[in-house]
Amino acid sequence: MQLPENFEQFKSVVLDKIKTYCDSNIWPFDYEDFSGWLHNFDVDLEEYIALQLLDSLIVRSYDMAKASYSRLLFGSLRQYLIDHTTLPIGSIQQWKKHLKSGSLKNQVRFAPVRLLEDQGESGGAIYRLMSSDIDTDGYSFSKSQLQPELLILVDDFIGSGSQFENFAKEFDLSDKLSKFKVIYCPLMAFSDGIQKISVEYPSLVVLAGEYIDETDSLFRGAGDQPFRNDPINTVADVRAYLEVMKDKYAPNMTNWFGFESASLPVLFEWGCPNQTPSILYMNYSRRKVNWNKLFNRRAL
Repeated sequence: MQLPENFEQFKSVVLDKIKTYCDSNIWPFDYEDFSGWLHNFDVDLEEYIALQLLDSLIVRSYDMAKASYSRLLFGSLRQYLIDHTTLPIGSIQQWKKHLKSGSLKNQVRFAPVRLLEDQGESGGAIYRLMSSDIDTDGYSFSKSQLQPELLILVDDFIGSGSQFENFAKEFDLSDKLSKFKVIYCPLMAFSDGIQKISVEYPSLVVLAGEYIDETDSLFRGAGDQPFRNDPINTVADVRAYLEVMKDKYAPNMTNWFGFESASLPVLFEWGCPNQTPSILYMNYSRRKVNWNKLFNRRAL
């Protein structure tokens, strides 16, 4: 791998962008966290790859997530219910009133996607965000005494689909799908995960607030193709050098390229999903004194 001649210019552009995002609260982080993380790297090529990671970030704050999920709730989900159910959804204002008052709780229920041992964020983060739009207590599936006509599953992210499958088995989703309609509504969905879930649960409807695919991966394209906006290095070159960085800083770190090597540079304000390269959220390095952590790891 070679350092591009425009390295210093690229560095300046990326840092200026990050500083603008942080200073304007578009990104809910301190700029000093990014500059501190970059100081972990004492070789220009390492810093260059780190800057490429930062430049590729897909960041969603609580405010962004709230806005996106509201669009899903009052847009595509509402329209789907009008087109495919007999529920009295009505206008957007009527639908909002139903959700806020709990007037449809005998027919509709909501549940966050969360494993029993999960004490953290994930689906629960979105479920709490929507409490201003939905009577989440009144519509709680876990508190329901009657079988609903419709269950809406709330989540933040579909990655590979593996974690959802674990939830589905624990939740006995197959049995529920045989009794009533279930719609899975993640904030963001990766195309591979949707495909995997759809094969396993063909009657499950998936409606996401936002869709991403392999073109959003850090290593999009074949190995011999150019890497992102790099003028000289290929995808394979950069991937190989990132492996060298793993051996140097974290030889035992799992999910270095993200779970199942997805390499999705996705970041929520409440943490990184496991499809995100783990260098972005690793806590420490046995090979590097005083490693500066950048982000938190999102709960499963």
